[in-house]
Amino acid sequence: MTTAEIEKPPVETPPRLAASLALWIVSGLVFAWSVYAAVGNLVQVPAQFEAYRDFVTKGGAPELAKGVPWAALVATLVVPVIGWLVAWRLGRRRGLAQRVLLFVIAWAAVSALTVSLTAYVFQVSSL
Repeated sequence: MTTAEIEKPPVETPPRLAASLALWIVSGLVFAWSVYAAVGNLVQVPAQFEAYRDFVTKGGAPELAKGVPWAALVATLVVPVIGWLVAWRLGRRRGLAQRVLLFVIAWAAVSALTVSLTAYVFQVSSL
């Protein structure tokens, strides 16, 4: 072996790639928080509806029992994933600042839709 082969400089990650990876990881964690909240709702809300259904049935008013709004619960789970994928796809051949802006816009849209769907679920569950 020659000394040139032995003393290879360490391979550095290009700044663009490092910035892109950081953006994808941070945005992925932010969007994953919405998915985590949606999974929590998907697990807990049906149990609350079941408890309410049992309460009104035992109280003699079964007509007040309500069904679980599954479409809204599943939508709150799917919307963050779609939002991240759309921001990633639209930002593929753009500069870093534009990609950051796309992820911020996608996060705002996902947050607005998630809050609206969650409000709908709670509106449906109340009298």
